[in-house]
Amino acid sequence: MKRILISGLLILLMPSTHASNEGKTMFETLCMSCHATSGPPTVAPPVFGIKNHVLRAYPKREDFINYIVQWVKQPDASRALMPGAVRRFGVMPALAYPEDQVRKVAEFLYDSNLRMPRWYQQHYEQEHGKPYRDH
Repeated sequence: MKRILISGLLILLMPSTHASNEGKTMFETLCMSCHATSGPPTVAPPVFGIKNHVLRAYPKREDFINYIVQWVKQPDASRALMPGAVRRFGVMPALAYPEDQVRKVAEFLYDSNLRMPRWYQQHYEQEHGKPYRDH
């Protein structure tokens, strides 16, 4: 009985594959047209850079997710974690996406193991004047 209870609790605490897939699909639908997953950025910062900067400032999962949700709802240059991206692309427009969808995207970003593009390390060093270090 104990074993079943512990197994059930572990299943509840594990991220749902369905939720992860749903977040990935929502990211692809809502975000990918601007936020590249490969190649240098053209209209907005790349998703890897976003995750990297937000994770450095908000390493706890819920804080990370809350920052993304709030940022998408109400972007504000004074709260930007990527001032170089704001200079290059401007502040993104506020988006009226349902909060639950943005939350799923943020959960997907936090939980996913995004690979650093080859060009990103050099970009980071040029932008920040110091070598890239993983958090």
